[in-house]
Amino acid sequence: MTAASRVALVRHAEPPPHPVAPVPMTACPNCAQPMRAHRFRAALTAAPVEVDACPTCHLFWFDGTESLALDRQAVRALFTVIADSARQDRRALDSALSCPRCGKRLAFTHDLQRSTRFTYWRCAAGHGRLTGFHAFLREKNFLREPSAAELARLRELVRQVNCSQCGAPIDLARENACSHCRAPIALLDPDGVARTLRELDAAAPGSGPAAGGGDAAARAAMAQAMLDSLTASERERHREGRRGIDLLAVGAGALATVLGLWMR
Repeated sequence: MTAASRVALVRHAEPPPHPVAPVPMTACPNCAQPMRAHRFRAALTAAPVEVDACPTCHLFWFDGTESLALDRQAVRALFTVIADSARQDRRALDSALSCPRCGKRLAFTHDLQRSTRFTYWRCAAGHGRLTGFHAFLREKNFLREPSAAELARLRELVRQVNCSQCGAPIDLARENACSHCRAPIALLDPDGVARTLRELDAAAPGSGPAAGGGDAAARAAMAQAMLDSLTASERERHREGRRGIDLLAVGAGALATVLGLWMR
């Protein structure tokens, strides 16, 4: 037997390599169903960021400090995730939520970024944090309360909305805030979105000019897109007999569309 034949025989006798086990999907801490993983390019690192989302429970799971590593493309994609959740029945949140990594109970946490207060559930072992869609938008300074004129305009267009924080109905004719969780009515702020996009671009040199920049016309286009989307959603709600609409989900869908056009 030649040396080559002996090598071939040895290779043939070696057991086949074990298949690589697939990475398990993250289970939602609220409903225990698999969350949808969304992979994004990170603003400051070469490694991608993977954000898990549960559209039924309106929750994001961020491993470690992933929420700080999102670029503007990721922000636009998460707008789409939030917008898509508007068509699903929202599941109420349990009083006790556990970390999907270690199983320990998550601690409900109040935080402050600049002058913006927001909340989330954090793992004491440092595995990550669970953030509601509403809290994510507030953390990124994307929200503001409507002016008196905007609130009057909303009441002309829409009779009832769903609270973006807890999902309870809000009668706009009588209420300015949710009677269940006391969260005020909030709108996506085009100025806040444009400002955050500029900051994300500044943190990622070479990424090109920010979509929307500081252009007043661009911000006006965002506002008009949200108004048009709100009107269309109210008509659809009447046609389908749904209870109410989510102002933030509607606004997120409109902004995702506008930002997609600017980012091409």
